[in-house]
Amino acid sequence: MKKLNIGLLLLVFIVALSAVGLSGCQYGSGESQTKTENIAQSKVIVYAGEEGKSAYDILKSKYQLEADETGSMGVIVKSINGLASTDKEFWLYSVNGTPAEVAADKYITRSSDEIRWEYKGM
Repeated sequence: MKKLNIGLLLLVFIVALSAVGLSGCQYGSGESQTKTENIAQSKVIVYAGEEGKSAYDILKSKYQLEADETGSMGVIVKSINGLASTDKEFWLYSVNGTPAEVAADKYITRSSDEIRWEYKGM
């Protein structure tokens, strides 16, 4: 009976591993969460702040952007790596899990900050 249970457990384990492999999961890739996630799939970008640089300057140095400068209100990001805002979806950013209250060019980051951009809909 014990051999049957071990065999059944092994079979379930093999089936589970096959399902993970077929789903395209990259288990154990070793990348930290602060690196870029696949924009086409998850529509999320995460990066660390850099002492004295704005969230926008860091974003601009790492990705292809389209943005509008609105003067005193600050920059509005319209597109990141070709994924453009629409009437119903747009790019928003947060700092350390809190939605931003100022434009990205107005927020000066610290090295301890985690900046997260998400393509969200209404």
